[in-house]
Amino acid sequence: MPANSEPWGIYRGTGCPGTGTDDWPDPPAWRSFGGGPDLPAPQADDPYASVLLGDPAHPLPPVPEEVDRVNAALFLSRPLLVTGEPGTGKSALAYRISRELGLGRVLRWQITSLSTLHEGLYAGAGRLGPLGTAFLPHRTPRVLLIDRLDRADIALPEDLCTVLTTGGFSLPHAAPGGGARLAPDDDPAATVPLSGGEVRCHAFPVLVITTGGDRDLPHDLVSRCVSLRMPRPTPEFLRAVAAARFPDGDSARAPAPDVVDAFLERAADAEGRVVERFLDALQLAVDGVLSALAADGRGWPEAVDTLWRWTAAEEP
Repeated sequence: MPANSEPWGIYRGTGCPGTGTDDWPDPPAWRSFGGGPDLPAPQADDPYASVLLGDPAHPLPPVPEEVDRVNAALFLSRPLLVTGEPGTGKSALAYRISRELGLGRVLRWQITSLSTLHEGLYAGAGRLGPLGTAFLPHRTPRVLLIDRLDRADIALPEDLCTVLTTGGFSLPHAAPGGGARLAPDDDPAATVPLSGGEVRCHAFPVLVITTGGDRDLPHDLVSRCVSLRMPRPTPEFLRAVAAARFPDGDSARAPAPDVVDAFLERAADAEGRVVERFLDALQLAVDGVLSALAADGRGWPEAVDTLWRWTAAEEP
C-alpha cells in the first residue's frame, strides 16, 4: 500500500471506543440472509472488556496484518479463525473489535470436549445459547467469541458449517408467534419474538473462532473463514498494554519507566503467555515487591530477575 494512501475498512485496531460507524458495509449478495425485523441494539456495557483490555482511553498500536484480516472478515461476512501462541491476545481480539466498533456486549461460547452444536444454539425449547443469540437479526452484527474450537469433538466444527452457510437455524418445538429467551451471559430476562420458530440473521455476526492448535480443524470450516495468526507482542505493544493497565493519572499505582524497561528486556526472550507474565511482574513491582527484594541485598538486576522468575509457569 502506498505510504500516502488512506487505510481501508472500518476497523483500525486501536481498541478505542467511539470509532464505530453507521455506514456498515453491505454484505456480498451470497452472504445476505434477509433476517428481520431488526431487534433493538444489545446492551452496550461489557464489564469483562475492561478486564481483558484495560483503560479504553489508551489506544493500542495497530498491527497491519490484524487490521486487514479483520476488515476482510467484516466486509465478506465471514468468521475470523484466529491462531497463535498462548497469551498473544486471541480471545481479547473479540472484545477489541466490539469496543472499537460499538457492537455491544460480547457473547462467549467456551468450548470443551463435550460441546455440541445443540448446546450453542439452544437449550430446550425456550432458551437460546450464545451461538443462537448471535444469529438473531440486528442492524449491525453481534460479536461472538467461540473460544478453543480445537478442543471439541470433530463433529462440532463440521456441524457448525451448516449454520455458517445458512445464516440461521430452526428452533424445534417453538410455538408459532412465540418467543425465546436470550443466552444467559447476555440478558437472561429478555425475550425476543420468533417468526415460525426460525432464527435468521440480518447482519452476519462477527464470529471470532480461536484455536490453540490441539488438533486440525476440518477443511470445510477453515475454507469458510478468514484466517489470522496473532504475532508475538512487540515492545511497542507491551508498552501500550502497560499504559492501559496502569493509567498515568494514578501515579501511585503506575510502574516507573525503568521498571517497565527492565521487564521489556526479559519479555523479549520469553515464551508462553508473555503479556500476562509482563503485567504480573509490573503488578508485583507497583505493590512494592521489587523494592523489597532490592533492599534485601539482592541488588537491582538480581531483584528484577527474581521477580520475573516468579511469574513463570515452569519451575525455577
